[in-house]
Amino acid sequence: MTAEKKTLYDYLTEDNTVRYEAIDSENTVVDELTSQTLREQSLRLAAALRKVAQPGDRVIIPPLEGLDFERAFFATIGAGMIAVPLPKMPQVASNKLRRVESVLGDCDAKVIISSDEEASLVMEKTGIVNVDPALARADDAEEPMEPVERDPDEIVLLQYTSGSTGDPKGVEISQANLIINQQEMGARCEVKPTTDIVCWLPSYHDMGLCSMVILPLLTGARVVKIPTGDFIRRPLLWLEAMSGREDVWSAAPDFAYRNCLQALQRASSFSVDLSGWRFAGNASEPVRESTMRNFEKAMAPFGFPSTAFHPGYGLAESTVCVSVNPPDTGRTVLYCDPEKLAQGSVVEVDPSSDKAPIVGCGRPIPDSDVVIMDPDKDVILGENQVGELCVAGRSNARGYWKKPELSQQTFGTRVNGRSYLRTGDIAFIREGEIFICSRKKDLIIFGGENYFPSDVEGDVSERVPELSRAVIAAFQESNGDVIVAFESPADAEEEEELERLCREVIRAASRSYPGKLHAVALRRGLIPRTTSGKVQRSRCRDMLADGSITPSCMWPERK
Repeated sequence: MTAEKKTLYDYLTEDNTVRYEAIDSENTVVDELTSQTLREQSLRLAAALRKVAQPGDRVIIPPLEGLDFERAFFATIGAGMIAVPLPKMPQVASNKLRRVESVLGDCDAKVIISSDEEASLVMEKTGIVNVDPALARADDAEEPMEPVERDPDEIVLLQYTSGSTGDPKGVEISQANLIINQQEMGARCEVKPTTDIVCWLPSYHDMGLCSMVILPLLTGARVVKIPTGDFIRRPLLWLEAMSGREDVWSAAPDFAYRNCLQALQRASSFSVDLSGWRFAGNASEPVRESTMRNFEKAMAPFGFPSTAFHPGYGLAESTVCVSVNPPDTGRTVLYCDPEKLAQGSVVEVDPSSDKAPIVGCGRPIPDSDVVIMDPDKDVILGENQVGELCVAGRSNARGYWKKPELSQQTFGTRVNGRSYLRTGDIAFIREGEIFICSRKKDLIIFGGENYFPSDVEGDVSERVPELSRAVIAAFQESNGDVIVAFESPADAEEEEELERLCREVIRAASRSYPGKLHAVALRRGLIPRTTSGKVQRSRCRDMLADGSITPSCMWPERK
């Protein structure tokens, strides 16, 4: 049976070497599954699901204890239903609750898999039925049912994403999408049965779901799952979980590596062996060369290989992975003239010129046909020309749930007989490798020229030490002014200190943008981000405009 004709349950066999392990904050294994036990327990839970819902119904799955998410995900597929991973269920009325209600209304979910206590408020507000994940392994559990036969091209997953610029929307992903994408990513990254995949990313994050659930299943690798909250509280736990392992694959957004650096500076003592960390993926948010350089320098005494970092590019609309380079290839760093880049052409400059570096995000995986198109026309551009990155291939989802017009706009561009996904990302290709510049909708225009907000944000992060880990969003208002919003450090509360930070932000941002600038200090957590951590610049602009968020300080003040 060819890969595209298989289902995920075809891989849950007795001879599959995959092993799922969940650890606690002490690095102790607290839950584990083999292929066979996962199959049996998930099909017991599937039988419980079938008592309250029908094939095709949508099932909400928030983060769960241990390996209960894995049991719930495969139970949903085995029952013939559609999995809808979401963040932890809110316990009080809030914006998070309104977002959950919006998603539930959009997908008309029938069931949530959670404890009654965790899901109580959502059950009360929406009437959704709860199924306890403990039913997968209870003494009086249902007998395992046979998995529902389904076409591999049927939808099994709605990956809700608000993107960086838009409203929440459910990406329709099939088993065929998941299998082809993760098989090709696994082959490119050389993930094998001897590999340990160490992951702390949340289950509702597309990179988290694929790397901790699908990738190990298809490669026979072992996954070591760290609770997301434990990583946030103690980032060095991630490194400790990798210590001494001989063949490690682990990927995370750029901020995770910065968090580890900060934690290392605070640690009174720390000792790990990272010599087996063969593949350190960096994706899901803008990749910073400075982060990787600093991490390599700090972790070299612990054996971190100089060739381990591998930046990648992906998005939920193409399942997760579009491009990444194989192990031991190093990374490509370019220094380009920003003015020429904003005008659409790639002109390299001397690395000593103090221009911001652009990091390559690897070559496309084999089945993904990546081209650069004119953002306003269905015309393919050549190498070293800047335009909109577009992708064709079997990893592409079929559209957005119940949004046919948006689906056609995003997935329906036909060129040379192929359908391309317009990603909305501005990029260029050089010698076959992808380089990301910005989001199309986030471009800043001044004097008839384009400027990339990521350049502005990068300069602020690099040149204002207090904001090296801060969330920063640069965007243009309707009057043409550019706002640089940042979340201020916890110890910066006095008005004088906030104004000083704002002045430093303006000074740093002026390196990348010559127009009028305002710096806005916000309390931590106020800059909106997607479920995968990407800053929502346009939404931040709108929330400031309508008063949904209030600045702690703005400089210079508006007249």
